[in-house]
Amino acid sequence: MKTLRLRGLVAWTIVLAGLGAVLVRGYEADVPKRAQRGLDPPPPPVEVVRGTFERNGTLSTTLAAFELPHSVVYEITEAVRSVFNVRRFRPGQEFALVRDRAGGFLEFEYAIDEESTLKVVRDEDGVRATRQQLPLDIHVDTVAAEVNSSLWNALAGYARGDRLVVELDGVFRSRVDFYRDIRAGDQIRVLIEGLYHQGRFVKYGRVLAAEFVNRGRSLQAYRYGDEYYDENGMSTRRSLLPAPLEFSRISSGFSNARLHPILNTVRAHRGVDFAAPTGTPVMAAADGTVTFAGTNGNYGRFVRIRHGSGDFVTEYAHLSRILVGVGQRVRQEDVIGRVGMTGLATGPHLHYQLMQDGRYIDPRSARVDPPRPIDEALRPDFMRNMAPYRARLASVGARGALAAEE
Repeated sequence: MKTLRLRGLVAWTIVLAGLGAVLVRGYEADVPKRAQRGLDPPPPPVEVVRGTFERNGTLSTTLAAFELPHSVVYEITEAVRSVFNVRRFRPGQEFALVRDRAGGFLEFEYAIDEESTLKVVRDEDGVRATRQQLPLDIHVDTVAAEVNSSLWNALAGYARGDRLVVELDGVFRSRVDFYRDIRAGDQIRVLIEGLYHQGRFVKYGRVLAAEFVNRGRSLQAYRYGDEYYDENGMSTRRSLLPAPLEFSRISSGFSNARLHPILNTVRAHRGVDFAAPTGTPVMAAADGTVTFAGTNGNYGRFVRIRHGSGDFVTEYAHLSRILVGVGQRVRQEDVIGRVGMTGLATGPHLHYQLMQDGRYIDPRSARVDPPRPIDEALRPDFMRNMAPYRARLASVGARGALAAEE
């Protein structure tokens, strides 16, 4: 939360744009004269009132509580509508209201989130509202942990640890299943952009380099342009994602004979079920063309994508929403729909099927193309850029602490 710093009530030197500056100069000039006459200093030229939005409170009711005229409250509300949804003021969120000595409105400031501020001011043209992004400084932060039960638990001690998990899943998604592959004693080391405002951590940016040691095997990834490559310059992206949604749990695996939980009959389960909340984004597992998008019997809302020359076909069932149409070209990781429980389903999940050469196979055992090497013309520059990051990763202990190092 942005701390609203409107100082000057103590030293009577409040400086506001335009009108505030004039008031302060006049006020400061008057202080020595009053002191010579043995009089107390006059009250400050402006009043700063701080408060928080109450539950079910609106902008209008909040401002009216400070006895601002209805016409002024209307002006402020209408100005805000042009830059911010007036229904999105959150209970408990702080604001600051600045008034002149007579109680007239001068300024209103509200922290929308950790990155932006809503500011409303009165000037010679009336009341204006702007949404301002905070200036953020970028540092290179180090994250390191030993994994004993789950990646979530290992990174829980870091600010935005849940976001770290999602970012790392994106980097290693093609090579690691952070649900199935984790073993006690695994290690994770990351160099990631940390974004700060006036020394206060706001959020993480891009992963610059990462190493995951899984069962003694080191998997490394270095950002170059918009892609990640390992230490040998091979792309970390595979032609087919092992899971088409972020960090999810397998609730039912591929089987030729499974007792159906609703029909209570034994039948083949020709795909993998991923348990996830309704609305979770579902991604295309690879580049391809949508050949079906609609309702498909017990599968509910259903999408089928043909990849390459048709050797691979992927299918996505029980969706709550479909976001693509037949004939549409999609890229790997494009969002094609959202998890649901349409059709014959006991709860929200994604049923994911993979067909290779005309028959269904377990997506986790699919044969995929080998990793793609970096362009040879770019390799020397990549190796130069990678070297310092690789050295820093090697120097990080398994239980290193978060540190802004640059």
